[in-house]
Amino acid sequence: MGAKSWVRVARCQLLVSCLFTMVLAVGCCILVVITGLGSHFTIFTKASSADNMIKNLHYTMVLYGGFVCGLLILTLLLSTFAVIRESQHLMATAFVGFGFLFCALMVGLTWTQECQTRVESSILDVYDDLYEQVLRGYPGEAQEHLLQAHNIFQCCGKNWTRQTISTPHIVCSNTADDKDCISVITDVLHIHWYWVRTFLLSSLGTTIYGLVLSSFLYFSLPRGNNWERRGEYSLNGGLVSTPDTPLIQLVPYQSAQ
Repeated sequence: MGAKSWVRVARCQLLVSCLFTMVLAVGCCILVVITGLGSHFTIFTKASSADNMIKNLHYTMVLYGGFVCGLLILTLLLSTFAVIRESQHLMATAFVGFGFLFCALMVGLTWTQECQTRVESSILDVYDDLYEQVLRGYPGEAQEHLLQAHNIFQCCGKNWTRQTISTPHIVCSNTADDKDCISVITDVLHIHWYWVRTFLLSSLGTTIYGLVLSSFLYFSLPRGNNWERRGEYSLNGGLVSTPDTPLIQLVPYQSAQ
């Protein structure tokens, strides 16, 4: 396979990578919207106390997710235009975009490994605080927030503590089926973390592949342009152009009438 064929194969593969990046970008945007506006998370950010860090962690997660989505879309556009226009400068910019995206994804993967337990503990602390307030008979917003949490997660109380809320303060729906809320909330968070890691790892793999292809095309596109255009044009069937042939020599000679 010649060098020209290798360039064409690399261009096709980069376009396929761009298509896959578009799918990942859409999925990441959906995941960010669920994280930022989903009732499974907003109920705890609204009910959290001032000393609980869940609000800051939630804001950081949404901000980071939006930043990654923006980088994915920007890198996708740069790579697509670089392949279509066969531009060395655009390809260099796309390579830089893949580099920034690689750094951002590595930071996200490291953060999820280190802060997963902290996020889960903060959310469970909010639920424990609401449960204890209602259990002690404190009126106010705690009962309303706890009822919303039970309706959202379809659970009721903490069965493992063998504590029951007194009848005047019952905040469990009829469809709760006496599920332990601690276990249900933990399972929902684990599922969410699973999808977060899946998108991060998939994006990281696509990014590494894009780095390799964009670096290869950066050094190959100038030669590819010469291969595509060299010797393919002539004037009135005359001489075939070469890089060193002056343009005046290509004009057919016409004798004076």
